[in-house]
Amino acid sequence: MILKHLVVGFYITNTYIFGSSETKEVVVIDPGSEPERITNIIEELEVKPIAILLTHGHGDHVGAAGVVSNYYDIPIMFHKKSRRFSSDGANRELKEGDTIKIGEFTLQVLETPGHAPDSLCFYSKDVKEYEGQKIDGIIFTGDLIFRRSIGRSDFGGGNSNTLFASIKNKIMYNPEITDNFLIFSGHSYSGFLTSVGEERKHNMFKEYFL
Repeated sequence: MILKHLVVGFYITNTYIFGSSETKEVVVIDPGSEPERITNIIEELEVKPIAILLTHGHGDHVGAAGVVSNYYDIPIMFHKKSRRFSSDGANRELKEGDTIKIGEFTLQVLETPGHAPDSLCFYSKDVKEYEGQKIDGIIFTGDLIFRRSIGRSDFGGGNSNTLFASIKNKIMYNPEITDNFLIFSGHSYSGFLTSVGEERKHNMFKEYFL
């Protein structure tokens, strides 16, 4: 597995390069800014980007998407409600239940509004180990949930009750997702990595989504 994390831009946005060490295919998740840095790391990894995935359309998560997309001639994939991009050409609108295949890995798409109307999460049950730790899978949550916290809901289109419902129904009580899933969040305010089980125990807002 290839899973590279880098922090870009003023807003400490997490960009992820995820994919197969066998086929060298990867996707770039939330290229928020610093496109030259992102492409340099891709070149260093000697991998082949096949798509850009966006957890939502806020500028701090999509700022470099167009440049990286054009550089590699790859599609941008986003929620159907996104107003920043169109599905013209190779670009693809995503909805609940869609899948993205990257080598031997499959990412499943969840619609998780609350932080923004076009918020998505991407999870895979195919990843069973990360840095020597045995796990049941991974999930990229964007700005839905962070380590010990949650995403803001006071931007346009945000709603706190909707956000809590998304965390509860799509993650905490999703039969496909266990406590032993690692969460890769959209910002590194308190560390970019946590787990579903850890947030079930320690998230300061847990009473609202459990």
